[in-house]
Amino acid sequence: MKELSKKILTLPIRLALVILIIGALFKIMHWPYSRELMFLGSIAIGVIYLIRFFNKKPKLRLDYVKLALVIIWVFSYFINVFHLYNIPYVIEVCLIILFIWWYAEEGFTYFKNRKFKKKGLVRVMYYILLVIGLTTFLFGLLFKIQHWPYDSLLFVLGTLTLCLILVIDYFVIERIF
Repeated sequence: MKELSKKILTLPIRLALVILIIGALFKIMHWPYSRELMFLGSIAIGVIYLIRFFNKKPKLRLDYVKLALVIIWVFSYFINVFHLYNIPYVIEVCLIILFIWWYAEEGFTYFKNRKFKKKGLVRVMYYILLVIGLTTFLFGLLFKIQHWPYDSLLFVLGTLTLCLILVIDYFVIERIF
């Protein structure tokens, strides 16, 4: 029988991911401090995930795949942002292979094993917020591509709503591993 376990440092990783996403939003909107936010979010994700990896016992093959995925992704980010050197497609191919490996072993079950801590209204509100966030984000993206009015407003609201869902998800969803 599977035991219910709480992964350590999940909330700090999610907050670092929110910082990274907001940095990307700043970059897309041409606002100041986008590089700093993305740098801070990437470093935080890499360091927190390393700490989480070394605290995990026992380590499975999939844990090493996820570690390699995170470290190579952070390394790739620094290479691209700071123009350190150019290795055409090598890092991207490695990332794609590692992502496919992770998805083949755990990807679908990651979403399948999600259980709500509370039923009823919390579940309904979570899904309503998710639909509103995704719809606003996608319409904002479409409006931004087409240069239609309210493009920035929809895009920013959708991105911030999805960041909020990423944090709320930690408190509402109980995962079984």
